Amino acid sequence: MYATIRKYSPKGGTVTQKDITDLKQRIESGFVPQIQEIRGFHSYHVVNVNDKEVVTISLFEDRAGSAESTRRAAEFVKKDPMKDRLGTPEVIEGELLVSREAAVEAH
Repeated sequence: MYATIRKYSPKGGTVTQKDITDLKQRIESGFVPQIQEIRGFHSYHVVNVNDKEVVTISLFEDRAGSAESTRRAAEFVKKDPMKDRLGTPEVIEGELLVSREAAVEAH
């Protein structure tokens, strides 16, 4: 499996809670369906880091799916209303060495 982490540091520091809420809705309705279509998709997560950064974590079966997710994310951001504030993300991509999840019964 491969993981891709993208860290967006908004220009000008913090963003408002409304900015985060609006971005979350656009990601859920506009980007998540796109990333789920990629072959080998496992999961996608978005983290709000103290209203200072947005970090996404994508897991795919192989490197090709991971690379495609980064390409599609770049296209999505180019069209997003916050595009000028989000800037270019720091992208970290690599083979996932360890991954554990709780058993279904544990939830």
